[in-house]
Amino acid sequence: MDSRSCHVSPKTVSFHYLSLPSNLKTPATLFRMATAAAPGRTGPDSLRFGIAGGNSRGIFVMQRSDRQTGELILVQQLRGPQEVSVDVEMSEYVDRSFQAKHVARVHVLVSPYNF
Repeated sequence: MDSRSCHVSPKTVSFHYLSLPSNLKTPATLFRMATAAAPGRTGPDSLRFGIAGGNSRGIFVMQRSDRQTGELILVQQLRGPQEVSVDVEMSEYVDRSFQAKHVARVHVLVSPYNF
């Protein structure tokens, strides 16, 4: 297990599907990603949140909302019908050393209707 590519590969990958009305008022929080420590164990010293892919049009931003939580924010209105996917990641660090990465693919289905 000396392979660097194995060490930096995601520890977890999850898939999430959201349906939104067309022209949703922005900014809008769509998704939250967080960590929690098991009872009796300390969690990571620090977390880094970011967008790993699928944001070529700049319609999303990832921002930290508290010490353990990052939020995916829709910053541009989407007109439906359309589908958009974005990959968000959370990296854990202990003593400035990388520990694990978690990736979530968020697939957004935009309705043709405003309601």
